[in-house]
Amino acid sequence: MAHLFKVGRPPLLHLSRRGLGAGRVAGTIAARFWNRLGALCCCWVLSIPTGFGRAAVVSSAPKPKPAQLSITGYGFLGNRELKRILRTLELSGKKPELFGPSFVEDSALILTSKIKRDGYLRPSILIRIRLSQGAQIDTDAAALLENPLPRPLPIKSVHFYIHKGLLYYFKSLVFEGLQSAPEKKARSYFMETQTLLNIKRGRIYTPERLRQGLSSLSDILDEQGYTHAKLEPAGLRQDDKTGAVSVVIRIEEGPKFLVHSVHEDFFYQGSPHPEESKTFFPNAPDSRLWQQDFTLSIKTNQYHRGYPDTSVEVTTLRNERRTNYVWVDLEARVQSGYQVGIGAVEFEGQKRTRPGLLSRSVRIHRGELLDPIVVEQARYRLARLGVFNSVNLEYLPVNDQTRDVLYQVTEVKTLNVSLLFGWGSYELLRGGVEIEANNLWGAAHHADLTIIQSFKSSSGNLNYTVPELVGKDIDLFANGNGLRRQEISFLRLEYGGGVGLHKYFQQEATDVSLRYNYQILSAQDFTTFQGVSSEGLTNPAVGSIIAQVKFDRRDNPLYPRKGYKVFLTFETGTSYLGGDANYQRIILEPSWYHALGGGRYLSIGLSHGVDVSFGSAANNLPFNSRFFPGGDNSIRGYQEGEASPRNALGQILGAECYLLGSIELEQALTAKWSVVLFSDNLGFAEHIDHYPFDTALFSVGLGLSWRSLIGPVRLEYGYNLNPRPGDPSGTVLFSLGFPF
Repeated sequence: MAHLFKVGRPPLLHLSRRGLGAGRVAGTIAARFWNRLGALCCCWVLSIPTGFGRAAVVSSAPKPKPAQLSITGYGFLGNRELKRILRTLELSGKKPELFGPSFVEDSALILTSKIKRDGYLRPSILIRIRLSQGAQIDTDAAALLENPLPRPLPIKSVHFYIHKGLLYYFKSLVFEGLQSAPEKKARSYFMETQTLLNIKRGRIYTPERLRQGLSSLSDILDEQGYTHAKLEPAGLRQDDKTGAVSVVIRIEEGPKFLVHSVHEDFFYQGSPHPEESKTFFPNAPDSRLWQQDFTLSIKTNQYHRGYPDTSVEVTTLRNERRTNYVWVDLEARVQSGYQVGIGAVEFEGQKRTRPGLLSRSVRIHRGELLDPIVVEQARYRLARLGVFNSVNLEYLPVNDQTRDVLYQVTEVKTLNVSLLFGWGSYELLRGGVEIEANNLWGAAHHADLTIIQSFKSSSGNLNYTVPELVGKDIDLFANGNGLRRQEISFLRLEYGGGVGLHKYFQQEATDVSLRYNYQILSAQDFTTFQGVSSEGLTNPAVGSIIAQVKFDRRDNPLYPRKGYKVFLTFETGTSYLGGDANYQRIILEPSWYHALGGGRYLSIGLSHGVDVSFGSAANNLPFNSRFFPGGDNSIRGYQEGEASPRNALGQILGAECYLLGSIELEQALTAKWSVVLFSDNLGFAEHIDHYPFDTALFSVGLGLSWRSLIGPVRLEYGYNLNPRPGDPSGTVLFSLGFPF
């Protein structure tokens, strides 16, 4: 698989122990890559028109250099993170020619606050300022609070020298009086408890973290019905020489409150008496959260009836003390207000987007009852168009029973260009460019062009999407692609395109797409062509229908800890669709994730693929459509494609069916680092006659995972338990992303 990242983001890396040469070949590798990428870039440059029939010479003064911002003393990654924060919050991503004194003062406050939140409660920051005239000013963050910088002050560069000081951490945390919650769970609100190593970085102390922990623990007790629980730090000792902090938290839980009954009275505008009344008996713990959910359920029902101003006041009628708890009887007074209709539906802020598209997307009209939930869903549909950075909603009263609805939008940039970079265990260094065109023709059309070059492959992909052309929430898309990739034993050439429909079912968390695809799938440069000619067509035109369903119930796509997903792809190619091949291809990929506690996580993944040809494979199945298992997202004792069937000459033939089962146990060492044990078990068959498999390969391994913003960075070694002749005994893989 190709993994790339945009310049400015952390890299998505894949590395094999055999994918990197020694230091003496590093220069050759880099030179080869940049020569190939440079040649590709030259082609792009030469293809740009040079003018409109005449040449023009333009001379201009050199662009002034932007002001320089430097931060040191917080570690390599920490310095970069702090610099990114300042550029985002203070500069909004811009690079001005000069800084002002306000930028330096605000930055000093931001840096001090961030460092203190990280547990360094007494940092010092020296600030060295160089003016545009060359003069230098030295100050520090603490001094700026009492002595601001003079105005005006043209600053050409500023350097923040950080001295962190001591890291303050919880040495001990004692709970007195806690009975209704496990102490380990209570401790987790103050420090990291799901790691194997009890390091200081996982037990950071700050006054803010202590307050947040007390608030979270109070909420947990409240949810259980201890609404009158009292929590306070009875003793706090802070050692300013070592950073060790000892805290004693005293808890008085009090009695547990249970809701025995709720009596509801509904009042409508102008009515002094309730027009509807009912009573129900929930027998649930009385808590702020329960009352919020209860209140929201009443409001939601009234919203659907056109009462957007519904308010609910909950009061206690009586308390009855029992042995271990207190029965509570509540009264809910519901003031529904006027029944309100929709007046005008207006839009503000759009410059290129067509008004008709906006009206069709919101699907609300004048005269309908005003349901805030429906109006909010319309805001979601506007955001889903992908052409707005923000969509805000405002109601404009016309009279007591009519309101206009105003959507305020901010459009995205029309054109985005991003440089791409990555590393693959097989392809080594990769680079390219991605060009996005948004809101074409003012109709929310989207075009995306990606060009990628690596040592093993060149590829290009163009996608064009038209939203809601054929139905509600159904997008039409067209794509064209080309690929030239050097596989282990042959050269893969593929190009073509297709057109299809896509729909996302929000309630079911399911993506469904259906498309027609036409491609040329060429396989070339075999050592001995006769050795693979019986396995499939090596240069067919393929016309096919491809259906994809993605059902995803994971709690987090980057770091799944619980839930499951099921991905299904079905493809049928036939000569009736304009191609030479006649086959069916099915890939099913379910996986399941579960937290075991104590920082341990269990993940189980399955992958099953089948190729079925109508007639002999040699005359109907494209060779490129066979399965070539192996690699960091497959069986991890092999590089990409190495676990495929081979002939007597050692050529990779690919399989017509395979079944891969993986099980992974992760143990968190710290908040960032984990150790992983895994087992990958592969069965495959060269021919479908031996379904589901006639050959089995097994790998077990150990890995180290680092938690990054874009997914786990994994260093893993897979050991092959039963390698075939010519197979490696094992493989080291360096990759990014969850394996299944």
